[in-house]
Amino acid sequence: MKPSFTLAALISTTLGLSQAATAQDTAKWSFYFEAGPKISQFRAQSYGGHYFPQSGQQLFPETDRRVTVRNTFSGFMNMKGFRPLSEHLVLSGTVGLDMQHLNYRTGTTKVGSNNSVTAYGSQHISQLLSRARADFGLHYAVKLGESGRLMPGISIGQMVNLSKNGYSYTFIQPGVYYTTDRLLLGFTASDTPYNVLIPGASYFEGDLNGFYTYEAEYRIREFQLSVGAKF
Repeated sequence: MKPSFTLAALISTTLGLSQAATAQDTAKWSFYFEAGPKISQFRAQSYGGHYFPQSGQQLFPETDRRVTVRNTFSGFMNMKGFRPLSEHLVLSGTVGLDMQHLNYRTGTTKVGSNNSVTAYGSQHISQLLSRARADFGLHYAVKLGESGRLMPGISIGQMVNLSKNGYSYTFIQPGVYYTTDRLLLGFTASDTPYNVLIPGASYFEGDLNGFYTYEAEYRIREFQLSVGAKF
């Protein structure tokens, strides 16, 4: 009886330690599902083009040949994880689906004419783009209350285009998160570290008493507000 009892005790102890170790390992990461609205700002950083007006014809100003990109609202949803590296340093990782509303007006161009009248117009383009998103970051954690943590930090990530006529880019994202054992709140402001080409908005050809082209590169800044729940 004694050997059997000892063996059973060892097995029981081993299983208990194994379960405790597993629980400790999985507790290193805390995962949250987050979603919320965002504002996208598009800033033309570099623009220009060519204009070849016909001799003796009226010249049109550069503002008529410019593509205008508007700031827009959209949303996102992510799975976000946090892992403590030390008492105050926390590693974060994010994967998710990001939406961006692209809304712009093309330059003015000739759309038709007869013997006495020439018509000019522009197009208004509106697209909802979807992208896969991934990032990682470092945060400084300050404990608030029994389970709360305030975590300012910075992340770097990549938007991967999933839409026709969309585009991909890298971003840098400072922000702050507040988490508890159940809840996540966050505010972030991302920016592209380089100029980005946007299909349709970065190159346009038109005719205003002569052929012209317009070219532009953009910086994209996005402000995000998120609410999440732990799972």
